[in-house]
Amino acid sequence: MPQLLASLCFLHLSFSTKKTSMKILALAALIPMMAAPAMAGPYVESKTSVVSADGEFNASQTELRVGYESKLKNGVTTVFAEFGPGYEWNKEGTPGETVLVSEVGVKTPLSKNVGLAAKLFSEYGYDTEIFNLGGEVKVRYTF
Repeated sequence: MPQLLASLCFLHLSFSTKKTSMKILALAALIPMMAAPAMAGPYVESKTSVVSADGEFNASQTELRVGYESKLKNGVTTVFAEFGPGYEWNKEGTPGETVLVSEVGVKTPLSKNVGLAAKLFSEYGYDTEIFNLGGEVKVRYTF
């Protein structure tokens, strides 16, 4: 699955138009759902984040996401995909905007005490037409 995430990053970077990138990312979000699940489940999630610098409010964003999480046939690796609308409130004088957010990822244990999680996420602003793409990899050791 890490190879898939790396391929998605390369795929995104190789296309220059925003609309083509959004279509590719939407198709990529379907890939984990086609991975022959042993266990599966849809979900709805709400997420709110706030950003401040030097004690001053800069922006906040609220999102409503629909997702699907599934365990692969090995029974331990979990894949997920989620997407939905959001709204970004900015500090006074800067207009807010509606955004479309998406996220795909994988979680798997590497050993009894070590786990790995990786995700690729995106955000598209309808008004500014700015497309942001990011990723995250975490390794967790539990005692």
